Amino acid sequence: MEVVVKTKVFATLSDGIVWIAVVSCLLSIPAFAQTRIMNAAPAFAIGSASPEMPSGTKVVTRVALNGQPVTRMYTQLEYGRRYLYIEHAGQPITTVDISKKKNPQVVNHAPGKIEPDVYEQLFEGGSIAVTPWQEVSAGIDSVGGRGVRSVLESSDPDDAKLLQAFGPAYANLACRDRRLVFFASPSQLVVVQDNRMTAIDFVSY
Repeated sequence: MEVVVKTKVFATLSDGIVWIAVVSCLLSIPAFAQTRIMNAAPAFAIGSASPEMPSGTKVVTRVALNGQPVTRMYTQLEYGRRYLYIEHAGQPITTVDISKKKNPQVVNHAPGKIEPDVYEQLFEGGSIAVTPWQEVSAGIDSVGGRGVRSVLESSDPDDAKLLQAFGPAYANLACRDRRLVFFASPSQLVVVQDNRMTAIDFVSY
């Protein structure tokens, strides 16, 4: 793509007449830059009719999805990598490698089989998990059903405003340990950093 840039040059002549010259400069933008500009996703924006995101939260990144409705999300840890699986009501699963929160990637990867925990009987009774490392282990909601605090709830005042910022078109999955919330609509996945202090942060054990 070629862009013409015109610059006005002002010069004062000896008789006081101002001479104006228009200098045209022809710039060539490399093809790869054109592609990046054309394909660049617009900055995330919340509609004017929606409330602002609550203090302590921010959008980390977005990933384009293929347009299928989202019915469920869950995560698994596999061979040192963390995957988010997005189900689409009988359609093929969308897999997103979320090992790096600022650079998630849609990948061609099927969920691994979760390895069961290995327990050892204790001499005084009972048992303890002794598996030091699992190549495939359960993440958030990966064993079926909703886990405790794995999704934001509109009945929770700490969550309601964040949910309103995205609206009902988005499913969500909350990773409390990493302070991340994944919002998925048919068109995109939005990763939100959630650094809010909530009631759970003040619970002492």
